[in-house]
Amino acid sequence: MSTNQQTIVPVTLNPIPEPEQTPSSQPSCMITIHGAEIALFPGVEEHIIQTIMRELNKR
Repeated sequence: MSTNQQTIVPVTLNPIPEPEQTPSSQPSCMITIHGAEIALFPGVEEHIIQTIMRELNKR
């Protein structure tokens, strides 16, 4: 059995900065259903859109 000397090196992980998104006053998509209005603006995360679509499909 061989013994290899291993070196532990400390590291610091920094989050990757996200590009700044300026909020738009114009929605990129409007959905009106059952008297409710849903506005999706540029930069909305995909998982939020997926959740909204899943909920709309249940109705």
